[in-house]
Amino acid sequence: MRLYMKYFSMHLQSQMQYKLSFFFTALGQFLVSFTALLGIWFMFMRVNTVEGFSFPQVLLCFATMLMAFSLAEFMGRGFDHFPRIISNGEFDRMLVRPRRVALQVLASQMEFSRLGRLVQAILVFCYAIPASGVNWTYDKIITLCLMVICGSIVFFCLFLIYAAISFFTIEGLEFMNIFTDGGL
Repeated sequence: MRLYMKYFSMHLQSQMQYKLSFFFTALGQFLVSFTALLGIWFMFMRVNTVEGFSFPQVLLCFATMLMAFSLAEFMGRGFDHFPRIISNGEFDRMLVRPRRVALQVLASQMEFSRLGRLVQAILVFCYAIPASGVNWTYDKIITLCLMVICGSIVFFCLFLIYAAISFFTIEGLEFMNIFTDGGL
């Protein structure tokens, strides 16, 4: 864990060298996911409910998925770049190092600019939780937290599957974006 935190610190310092670029990239990520939020809002301008779910309840689901995806993408971005790691020979270097390969791949890329999506998810949560009309008990709060954690694990596992498939085909894995990037 200490080594991962060292990689974390190294990537943060690297991306903070160009603060304005980092800010605009994070803002771009915020705006990309904001268009999905606008799509939901425009849909609810036409209808009041969708299968019995109100606008704040749908926003709660949206924020849960956006937060889960943002956390998984932030932590597991190295596996998303795995085909590039294989094709340029970097994976061979990782195999001879005295560290776990999964940790090296995981720490090879950390996208702090993805925090723009996470900020939006938190803001939507701040609106949707009180507005959803849900009677919040400890069980429901724990369920919501587990939904975010388990959703992150599912997206992270999809990144792992993407990396595993790239051993057989270096290019042409865009169909995996249907399961990861295509939804958000």
